[in-house]
Amino acid sequence: MHTSAKRRALGIAAFATIAGLTLAGCSASGDADEPAEALDPDAEVTITVGEMPTADQAESLEIFNEQVEAFEELYPNITVKGEETTYDPSTFNALLVGGTAPTTVAIPFTDMQALIERDQAADITDLVAESDVLSALNPDLLGAVTKDDRQYGIVRQAYTMALLYDRALYEQAGLDPDDVPADWEGILENAKTITEKTGKTGFIIPTTNNAGGWLLTTMSYSNGSLVQETDGDEVAVTIDTDAMKESLQFLHDVRWEANAAGANFLLGGDDIFNELGGGNVGQTVNGGASYGNLVLNRGMAGEDVGIAPLPQSSEGLGALGGGAIQWFNPKATPNEQAAALKWTEFRWFNRYFDEDAAVEWASSQNADGRPVGAPELPIVDQEQYDTFLGWIDEYINVDRDNYTAYLTSELPVVAEPAIKAQEIYAALDPIAQAVLTDESADIDKLLADAQTAVQALVDAG
Repeated sequence: MHTSAKRRALGIAAFATIAGLTLAGCSASGDADEPAEALDPDAEVTITVGEMPTADQAESLEIFNEQVEAFEELYPNITVKGEETTYDPSTFNALLVGGTAPTTVAIPFTDMQALIERDQAADITDLVAESDVLSALNPDLLGAVTKDDRQYGIVRQAYTMALLYDRALYEQAGLDPDDVPADWEGILENAKTITEKTGKTGFIIPTTNNAGGWLLTTMSYSNGSLVQETDGDEVAVTIDTDAMKESLQFLHDVRWEANAAGANFLLGGDDIFNELGGGNVGQTVNGGASYGNLVLNRGMAGEDVGIAPLPQSSEGLGALGGGAIQWFNPKATPNEQAAALKWTEFRWFNRYFDEDAAVEWASSQNADGRPVGAPELPIVDQEQYDTFLGWIDEYINVDRDNYTAYLTSELPVVAEPAIKAQEIYAALDPIAQAVLTDESADIDKLLADAQTAVQALVDAG
């Protein structure tokens, strides 16, 4: 393990250039019409940061504390106080209203726009503009954190949905693992072939704990329709669409026409990963950044992990994406918000902008047998990400040639529904189950009933 001194030295090196940046900020109220103010770089500031690892996460807690030490050495005027607080939608509003919410914490994509609408996220537009690091992030991800050309958060981790498949099963079935179909018709044919040739499940998705609804939403996007549309304050649920019917018809055909969906139709997300990792499932849909999960947690051989762009119909909108957004407290002072942004740069982005930090990260990951260079949705822009990959080239232990189609895909990233996403997903779970267990399931009625029920929930606030 690297010593505290070495981590501290690398942290300081990583942000030597950032330390000289002029801090600038907007008012705590987030009024976009107020000009940015130059902030005193010597002002004494204390910030609280959420997600501090708990005591039972000893190694992660040690790393966190070392990062705090290195950050405070680099910025002697800033004191960082860690909190174990994580975002919980059922309690977060009370924390914010009561003045006990941290200065910064991670928020899921699904909830960020609602917080912005309620003026519960700080406008950090001017602060970001003054940061060489934060202004060089992936522009394709800005939609999740912006409204009316103002920015309210920082995307620090992102994923896009993909087709996950077993390259070994493809080969056993006589299919080319480097030539995966780009449409659902081809995936259906491959599912049938996999089952016929290997006896394994050709295609299946989870259908419990909202995972079925999440993946049906993903498939609906790929077939041409959102599941929610907004117009100002008006929110319309759009579950009952041709695109959703096509998605369900695909599941029906895999199950009843191709007989390639296996025998268990009440699987959760972990169940599917275990089955895919165990060589029992040929194809499924999930996040494209699943390589590490499959290899480290499910025992799948790295060379067998297949990741391809999400199949699309001719009307497809792209791939559903999500992840974690760093939120900043609108009740914090401009100095506190600026300090929290510095912490965000330091904790989450240093390896992408400093060669020493990149090499330290990659070499330690490689030494621990963890994947380096696995497919992911870069959070920095492509030029900077290519630079990062060049720095760590000798430590990359994943065959990126296997993922050329995914890595070069230009599918648009489409955000999850901003309002009542989990309620939408929960309403779709039993519909997926019904289609897979009842050949005569009435898809039209199931969708109409679900749309009415979820719209009522949305209307109720």
